Amino acid sequence: MNRLVTPFCVLIFALAGSLQAQDLRKYRVQSSGTRPKPSALSSVPARLSGTPRPAKVRARPASSRLAQDPIDESEMIVDQGEMIQGDMIYDSEPMEQDLGEVYYEDGSMIVEDEGFEGSYGGYSECGSCGEQGCGSCGTGSPFGFDLCNPSGDLPGRQLCICLPSHGWVSVDYLGLFASGMNMPALVTSSPAGTNQSLAGVLPGASVLYGGNDDAFSDQINGIRVRVGIWSAVRPNFGIEGEYFGFNEQDDVFTASSSGSPILARPFYNNITGLQDSELVAFPNLLSGSVQVEATSRLDAAAVRFRHILCCGEKGSCSPWDCGPVVAQSRIDATLGWRFMQLDESLTITEELSSLNLNNPGSFRIRDDFQTFNQFNGLEFGFQWLYRRGCWSLDAMTRTSVGVSRQWLQIEGSTRSPRDAAPQVGGLLAQPGRNIGVYDRNEFGVVPEFGTTLGYQLTERLKLNVGYTSIYWSNVLRPGDQIDNTVNTNLLPPAIPGNAHMGQPFAVREVDYWISGFTAGIEYRW
Repeated sequence: MNRLVTPFCVLIFALAGSLQAQDLRKYRVQSSGTRPKPSALSSVPARLSGTPRPAKVRARPASSRLAQDPIDESEMIVDQGEMIQGDMIYDSEPMEQDLGEVYYEDGSMIVEDEGFEGSYGGYSECGSCGEQGCGSCGTGSPFGFDLCNPSGDLPGRQLCICLPSHGWVSVDYLGLFASGMNMPALVTSSPAGTNQSLAGVLPGASVLYGGNDDAFSDQINGIRVRVGIWSAVRPNFGIEGEYFGFNEQDDVFTASSSGSPILARPFYNNITGLQDSELVAFPNLLSGSVQVEATSRLDAAAVRFRHILCCGEKGSCSPWDCGPVVAQSRIDATLGWRFMQLDESLTITEELSSLNLNNPGSFRIRDDFQTFNQFNGLEFGFQWLYRRGCWSLDAMTRTSVGVSRQWLQIEGSTRSPRDAAPQVGGLLAQPGRNIGVYDRNEFGVVPEFGTTLGYQLTERLKLNVGYTSIYWSNVLRPGDQIDNTVNTNLLPPAIPGNAHMGQPFAVREVDYWISGFTAGIEYRW
């Protein structure tokens, strides 16, 4: 008989417990008057403070729904100081109301045995972001954000996002200086009374244009745009696109004379083996003008993936008000594709008229050198970010390795008289010597270094100033392709049966770099 009583008692207690649970579920929240309304400071879920929590219960992160989603009241049950969510029961009395109201998702919250702090690296005191003292929100100010978790989707940090940082766009002004283009002396002059055989001949003549590497060495103005976003699925991974470019630069030199002062174009005569010149203006012999026009345009773009390697956080005291200031640092790795394009040209044009009435005539002589460089390569690098209060300091270094396409075109023409059909060949561009098209691919390296100092202006806007420097190896520039060695027998009209004597023409490669300061603004959302 006793053996039957024991199972029967157990069955009675089990049924009573089931009926009591069903009675509890009858008390459901019917209106907003039965619970406090959420405040503006609880736009993200707040963690229960001081409440016992079950172990190993998991749910989706806060990123799976909007913070403004309404509470599913059907999932909440209130009965005599206890709050039931699904199968979880919390005692509502110990809630800290000064941290704002509590939102509950329709699923259970993530709770570990060791809590959020033990699971995700010591991010504590994260109940509300409505005040400036939220340490795990990054800078400890209302303008801060968590560098270690840009998207704010990781559990344990989802409750404390002072500044959303899923994406960003920045626009910077570039005030850079480029390496100057080298070229030989192209226009010379001599004092009045100089003998015709020595007029404009180096080294005695004065150089009016060329003979240095000053072309395009002045400041160039451009713009840089960067747009990026962090992954919502993998918060430590992001993608960024970048473009920067400059307006086309023009470097123009013009000189004209009715005969005085003397104007000339110098060259080395490989027939005589001596320095020589072609006269543009000489008293009682020629009047004319010469124009040298050089152009340059640089454009670049990149697409890169970013991955957060490591980050750290520490606190310090402000020297102004002795208040707490949180500092963060982070290192990102980048991997992507880099594109750069440099398009340049150099054109020399002469307009000559004879002053000898017994030998009238006119000439129009043109030499044209054009280069085009295009780089495509794999880019990899690192970026270090540091935040302290509203200030930030970033430094990055990248290197791109790939292929540079080098394209060169040399053309020359002579018209006599000026409106006649052109003949092939100018002064420095000669048939059989260097006129033609050269197209080839060469190995190229493009390293880049930059640093940026920033200040947070508003919740989402940041002012940036910085320095950047880019180097590009194995580049063709038109000034370096000018060979001032001339066979005068090939000047139009050429003497039949003659060929160029001396070393064959060789394409010359140089290094190209740009560096200077930047200033702009960044917006994050």
